[in-house]
Amino acid sequence: MPTPRILSGLLAAVLVTTLTACGGAAGGGDSSTLKIAVTTPTWNAGFATFLLSQAEGYFADEGIDVEFTLPPSGTQAAQQVIAGGADIALVTPEPVVIGATKGTDLTYFASYYGDWIYGLAAVDGSGITDVADLKGKRIGVTNVSSSGATFARVALQLAGLGENDATLVPIGVGAQQISAIKDGQVDALALWDTQYQIVKNAGITITDLPVEEMTGMFGGGFVARKSRLEADSDAFVKFGRAFAKGVVYAQANPEAAIQAMWKSQPDTRPAGGTSQAEGLAQQVKVLQVRLAGLGVPEGEKDWGTIDPERVRRSIDFAQKAGLIDKPVEVDQILDTSLLPKINDFSRDEVLEKASAKK
Repeated sequence: MPTPRILSGLLAAVLVTTLTACGGAAGGGDSSTLKIAVTTPTWNAGFATFLLSQAEGYFADEGIDVEFTLPPSGTQAAQQVIAGGADIALVTPEPVVIGATKGTDLTYFASYYGDWIYGLAAVDGSGITDVADLKGKRIGVTNVSSSGATFARVALQLAGLGENDATLVPIGVGAQQISAIKDGQVDALALWDTQYQIVKNAGITITDLPVEEMTGMFGGGFVARKSRLEADSDAFVKFGRAFAKGVVYAQANPEAAIQAMWKSQPDTRPAGGTSQAEGLAQQVKVLQVRLAGLGVPEGEKDWGTIDPERVRRSIDFAQKAGLIDKPVEVDQILDTSLLPKINDFSRDEVLEKASAKK
């Protein structure tokens, strides 16, 4: 099993090789078309807001076209931006923080995951009540190089255990994941917010295992190369504003967001044996879990805000995980100067449109 430091080295090598081979601005210079790398192996309810913004014409209203790619890992999403294959990537902090130590200029300009989305949970009947109980147990992860797996390793370390005191078991996603859990192949899980809701939708009972030392971290968001943000800021404002409208709409009418996803991506419809009504209800639950962190944070008036202290905690996490061996400053990877323009739209108009479709 790769250690965090080995994983860090592999990621850094990918990022630096890409930067060296493909230096220069991403995106090819056409600001009317933006390529967006969304880190997910498949479309699912947690990302329905992207497709809703497209279906409701919010991108078109801003005069931009969007093209989506679905890289399965944050490393690959970051690589696409650095190499020029994408203008914007949705990623968690690890590849951005590691890249900062290697000379990349990936910079967050808006939040997506307001809170850290990864966590640990015990499967019902496992007898596990806290992280220390994971010794000798099997922890299900999507794959052993996932952010969830890294989170689990650090959690074990903080509980006084070694990373080999528990076994990380790759269980994939979707039906494969559910089958592995139901078949008793794992005792605990290290997944993320919407994945846990999918597990609950399948009738599986789980119990959260809090890791207090790792609370309050920034979960991730939209990154671009700083040079692009400065040279073509208007294009990124337009993307952010169109996406923010989709978030406001989805919060008011999550069913419409799911139906927009079904129309755009028919393979996201309920599988055989599940009625459309039941499938809609289940997928709305998944989307609402994501919307809880995706919307306007409590005490804020604008979408996309990022607390620098949360970013600092995520950098500290990368250090604890052995992903970086030199300091990274928050302002190396954060620039929220575009948010006032991104949030310059009428929420009332969006809400009125969303209500009319109910």
